[in-house]
Amino acid sequence: MTVLPAGPAPGALAPSRYRSPIQYDEVAAEVPVGVVVPFDFALDWEYWRWLPAGVALHFSRTPFLQRDAGMYLARSVSRPSTVDRVARTLRAVHPAAMLYACTSGSFVGGVAGEAALREAMHTAGCARAVTSSGAAVAALRLAGAERVAVATPYSGSLTRHLVSFLDEAGIGVASADYLGLHRGIASVSQSTIIDLVRQAGSSGADAVFVSCTSLRTYGTVSQLEGELGIPVFTSNQVSLWAVLVAAGVLPRPADAPDPGWVLGGGDPMARSTRILMDGAASADALLFG
Repeated sequence: MTVLPAGPAPGALAPSRYRSPIQYDEVAAEVPVGVVVPFDFALDWEYWRWLPAGVALHFSRTPFLQRDAGMYLARSVSRPSTVDRVARTLRAVHPAAMLYACTSGSFVGGVAGEAALREAMHTAGCARAVTSSGAAVAALRLAGAERVAVATPYSGSLTRHLVSFLDEAGIGVASADYLGLHRGIASVSQSTIIDLVRQAGSSGADAVFVSCTSLRTYGTVSQLEGELGIPVFTSNQVSLWAVLVAAGVLPRPADAPDPGWVLGGGDPMARSTRILMDGAASADALLFG
């Protein structure tokens, strides 16, 4: 065992304290947003692409687990005690709102489980907290969707839990298509994602929900809506929309620094984008009512 010296060696250089007054700069104000994600989340970069100017994301992850994606992992990363601990690490940035950004983690426990995650973030010190699955329900209600097609990368059993969650929340599901993956979700090609959504959207539904915050859906929505003729909502799209509403960033004020900004700049004014932007003023009741 190394024993450290109790103090400086005789004759060692003594540091000098700065004598002049310390000056502080005015740091540009940004709206801090906390994001709790599973340890294996890999799309931080995609989240930044959804944002308007003046918003800063602060991510914190759940502890690592040697597990593939599936039911066990979804339940493990969504324990309220775990989410509480992770959310507390974000308190130093004083988030205006907080997002639990895992769709399977927020639907696997049903409607009560989703509410428990929001309560865990409240207990950790953030009064304005949302989840990916709660955001999906709010967006689909805002769209007036009655029969939704679901597309997921999950196993069949986890996809059935999503269907049950939506049904419990009052959202009817017309079809559910899945990839059956347990790993590598963030690496799935966009061409595969687009084909999956095409398959799901052929069921006669009046909207599509593409589930999983690890799917790279940015920039695909307009194309899919053009082909299917119905709104397409994705986990990351609705998650960022919900937390921006919760943080007071949406609806955009008249004096916003980037007045031309729309949610998801790669899909300007897709049908789902217009629904979310136009409905932001009334979204509080859907998210927190």
